[in-house]
Amino acid sequence: MEIATKRLILRPVQPGDEKAIHEYAGDPTITMMYFLPNETFEETAAFVRRNAEEWHSADQTCFEFAILLDGKIIGGCDCDLGHSEDRSYATLGWIIRRDCRNRGYASEAASALLAFAFENLGIDKVYAQCDIRNQASFRVMRRIGMKCVNDRGTRTYPRTGETSGEYTCLITRDEWEKAKERKDRIPEPAEGGKEQP
Repeated sequence: MEIATKRLILRPVQPGDEKAIHEYAGDPTITMMYFLPNETFEETAAFVRRNAEEWHSADQTCFEFAILLDGKIIGGCDCDLGHSEDRSYATLGWIIRRDCRNRGYASEAASALLAFAFENLGIDKVYAQCDIRNQASFRVMRRIGMKCVNDRGTRTYPRTGETSGEYTCLITRDEWEKAKERKDRIPEPAEGGKEQP
């Protein structure tokens, strides 16, 4: 499976992606992602192996994509059904390599991932969450049509034990379909914007 956007290709994570993924997954400047940065290459290799195998599972709940620009991996995104016992909703996540941020790639990938979720998984709602300090990801959520439904959540990072505030955003199938009909679900990515994972 591949998803093509104006500038990007989203395809399943696969063996051989380890080095490119570790370039961003092992970045020590990542401070607002639950289980990142990876401290070792072995952690990243295990992540790739686990998620590549998931794509061949009959009971797949996590759909992990690599984000490619001009054939090179610049980040990743995922659509996860694992938080929903009845598989009625999914959660989205994304990360872009530091030297490729501020160019609209996260919004472009997230919009495509949202379409994938509603068109392929038979769900009614999609959520996304971010640290309240991560205004760039919050802007991505709003750009793809999500609305903030909780701005008073908290999250505790397992690697550091740090607790911070959390935004939870939501879009329903009905909202997404109406926006799609209006053809204004997301504006064209603005070059030079202030967007980070």
